Amino acid sequence: FLLCDIKTISMTSERLPVTLRDYFFHDPHFFTWENYDKVKDYLGKMSGDLLQNFDSHVRSMTGYSPMHMLENEEKTGDKSGDKKVEDKKVVPFPRHWMLPSIPGLKEASKALGLYTDGDNELVRFTEDKDGFILTLDTHMYRPSELHLVVKDGMVNISGRHEEKSPDGKKTTIRQFQRIYSLPDGVTKDDVVSNLSADGVLVVTAKKGAAKK
Repeated sequence: FLLCDIKTISMTSERLPVTLRDYFFHDPHFFTWENYDKVKDYLGKMSGDLLQNFDSHVRSMTGYSPMHMLENEEKTGDKSGDKKVEDKKVVPFPRHWMLPSIPGLKEASKALGLYTDGDNELVRFTEDKDGFILTLDTHMYRPSELHLVVKDGMVNISGRHEEKSPDGKKTTIRQFQRIYSLPDGVTKDDVVSNLSADGVLVVTAKKGAAKK
């Protein structure tokens, strides 16, 4: 069940397109993500109130809602779509800081391949003979604040969020950058990226990935 239409952020010639999707655990595209069902099962052990609190907290940090609702608001000024998102029971993707509050998940996180490098943004990095799959927690950035570029055999992923205080006297900047070498035999055309509505960015750099 897709809450929103799949859309793609247009990019310059060097930037990769990012496909915007529904919430991670509600979009069929992510069903093949390794240990998808096992991670979701752990979230199912939580109370409905705690799940809702986590989801509300994540969205309050980004102001991010499915893109078609944002677009409708900009065109019509109608924010009724917000209520539809609130009414939907959303299973949020587990952030690093959530793990202690999810029964059993912190203990199982290593076996499930979640946040194993001591990096709060790096959910998982896996590679095999065909290439790699990178999963990042980018919920603190809007889609337009994320940049993916493939150049000179490297994948450059960055995000930058700038926020000014109401009086304009202070500016807070949050940013990150990660650079990965393209695997042998993998070209720019083989790199695809998908961003869930709750800010999970999955970058796939594998032979023939764009054709799947």
